[in-house]
Amino acid sequence: MDHIMLKIRERYNQMSKGDKRISDFILENHDRLLGMTAADIAQASGVSSASVIRYVKKMGADGLDGFKLELASVREKPESGGEWRMADPILSDEDNLDTICSKVKARTDNAVRDFFYQLDKEELKKGVEAVKKARKIYLLGLGASYASAYDLFHKLRRAGFDANCYQDINMVTEFFSYLDHRDVVLAFSYSGQSKEILYSCGKAHERKAKVIAVTRRGNTPLRKLADICLCVPDLEDVRRVGAFESLQTSLIMGWLIYLGAIREDFKRIEIELVKTRKMVEGLKEKIESEERTW
Repeated sequence: MDHIMLKIRERYNQMSKGDKRISDFILENHDRLLGMTAADIAQASGVSSASVIRYVKKMGADGLDGFKLELASVREKPESGGEWRMADPILSDEDNLDTICSKVKARTDNAVRDFFYQLDKEELKKGVEAVKKARKIYLLGLGASYASAYDLFHKLRRAGFDANCYQDINMVTEFFSYLDHRDVVLAFSYSGQSKEILYSCGKAHERKAKVIAVTRRGNTPLRKLADICLCVPDLEDVRRVGAFESLQTSLIMGWLIYLGAIREDFKRIEIELVKTRKMVEGLKEKIESEERTW
């Protein structure tokens, strides 16, 4: 059974207003909930008792007692002091900068916690091994997902892997004519629905390359195409006002792939990383010298 707090956060954006009120109360007060009746929760949330019962059933519990048992197994405590309420979208008209900081902190904390709770480490191991053994690695991403793809590309390239990443999906797909079973295509797509990514991954499959997807939990088209699927929590609506949790968790997945891939050969790779740093030291010195003359 899914972690109940993760389940609530993943479904939050698709909930009705009444269910969001209940969710807000639970997310802020789940440690108090164990001693409350349906009527207590309803009064605190501004809904009816029947709405509370329907809500817990939607969450997969047989009834309120079963829901409380799931909550009792959760060992997390909100760190926002009960000051932050889940928002959809993240901003509201009355927010000041302090409120925005509190919201972003809470969402970041929850995203990291949920990421590691739902992380499939066996699938991650498969992904790491595929990257380590790959002849060539092609990284794909669009929009915010491109930032995650490029970050991993840069890290792998510095460590000596034959990694490739292009903003032009048309260009990278042209190069797929050279792919074979020795190569890996690593596709970042939070929605798992981007036509360009799906097309490129389909072509990679035709060439027998291994496809690794970093995408949200759920039955997305990309997940069905992937040989290895590394999931991040489904915390944002794909029509979100900005990539917050999705970008953070995709970057974390990239970091884990990178660290896993260099772990066994770290002493040699550390030397290569120092070399690459020395290669750009001249640029840094030049800039500092120019700044002193301004």
